Amino acid sequence: MKPLAIARSWLLGLALALVGWELPAWAGCGFPRGAGKTFFSLQPEVYQPRTRFDQGGRLQQALSEYGETRLNLFGETGLSDRLTLNLNTSYVFLENRFASGDELVTQRNQGLRDLELGLRHTWGEGDPFFSAQLTALIPPGYATQNTPLPLGYGVFGYDLSAGLATSGELGSLPAFFDSCLTFRDYLGYPGDRIKANLTFGADLSPEVQAIVALDGDFTLGNGAPLLFGDVAVQDPDYDNLKLSGQLNWRLEGGLTLGLGGFQFLTGRNTNAGGGFTGYVWLSY
Repeated sequence: MKPLAIARSWLLGLALALVGWELPAWAGCGFPRGAGKTFFSLQPEVYQPRTRFDQGGRLQQALSEYGETRLNLFGETGLSDRLTLNLNTSYVFLENRFASGDELVTQRNQGLRDLELGLRHTWGEGDPFFSAQLTALIPPGYATQNTPLPLGYGVFGYDLSAGLATSGELGSLPAFFDSCLTFRDYLGYPGDRIKANLTFGADLSPEVQAIVALDGDFTLGNGAPLLFGDVAVQDPDYDNLKLSGQLNWRLEGGLTLGLGGFQFLTGRNTNAGGGFTGYVWLSY
């Protein structure tokens, strides 16, 4: 049983302003951060799938008990009204249990996953915003050989992303829409990928915000698996589509707390199921 394919996390922000135009409580892919504005996010996540999608996309019982607990760390700062610098990574605890004959085998690993250092430029005055981002994927030195639960592919790469975002009203509620399309390329192994995100949010009250997102992660079919012996432990030949939702509570001092969950709607050659996520955001 290979571990869950590494997923990108689409991380959030708080209110900001650009040339006097008020933006929603979201930073996303399309919105600018704003000159002198800084944002930090801590996002714990628990995922314990007991089903998986096979090569044909059919839902099946998992062959092992896999678990992943993750603490996602994200920060970004506005270098100018148009230019935003961001850094994203996560510390994960992995565990996989399965029966081998009369024995129960338990595999574990933990550590820091790839660093994602990005620079985003935004155009427009908010109706809508357009953006482009270049992100460097930097492995921090985790092992990829002689381990059944690697933390990643262990190679450098980059993302090229294009975003579109706007805000307005849903009836009488302040609302926003954010979208992103990303091409991911690793320098050598493994294969290239296309990632897509659609996010919609609305303020239910001045203190409470609801967000719903749809994320897709698709192979371009030009990769090969990472092997542990003769067993594939990281296979880039997978696809998935994930639905997630969250409720956020805005507190004083630029602090926001949130709770949410996610569910994989469909996929191929990857884990299924869903999990729970928390959010702690600080903006100033």
